[in-house]
Amino acid sequence: LWLPLMVAILSTGCATQRPEVNTWRNPQFAPTPTNTFALTLRPNPTKEDAALGCMVVDELQRDGFSLVPVERADYLLTYVVSKTTEEHLWVDHTPPAAMLASAQTTGQIITQSSLSGSVNEVRISHYLAKDIQLFLYTNPKTNPAGFQLIWQGTITLDNYASPERELTLLKTLLQYFGKDQNGPVDLVQ
Repeated sequence: LWLPLMVAILSTGCATQRPEVNTWRNPQFAPTPTNTFALTLRPNPTKEDAALGCMVVDELQRDGFSLVPVERADYLLTYVVSKTTEEHLWVDHTPPAAMLASAQTTGQIITQSSLSGSVNEVRISHYLAKDIQLFLYTNPKTNPAGFQLIWQGTITLDNYASPERELTLLKTLLQYFGKDQNGPVDLVQ
């Protein structure tokens, strides 16, 4: 009886891991897939960046974006896999058990636990975080506004994400292309 329940809980827990998408948009511009785009490549890209570049091109073409040479593009799109170390601080507050045991009413328990909470444990954890970052700029060769950042988007990669998972995350990020979004989102399949 407990095995099916445990499987259901574990599978539900994994399904609720929603990636976080954070984007910013310059409201003076409204890029859409119908504009023309040039993908700018980084000099000496890492293997990871080169693989992401291929994914970006394939996905943009699948989504109907018009990719053209830089001289004819309305916008310049660049990408990077960034790696940072993030620090998380965890503090556990729990009231002493003896004080709760002596309380007789709910009011006494609430009052004593709120007044006498103690810090049981402070943990600091560091971990490597990887993000797919996309940046969209106006093309100074075709736009009188010059070179301006008009949209950027980020989605966190799992540290050991398979190429299929990376593609799913990239597709999810591209759903917010040209839009503002900050927070957890559902994965696009």
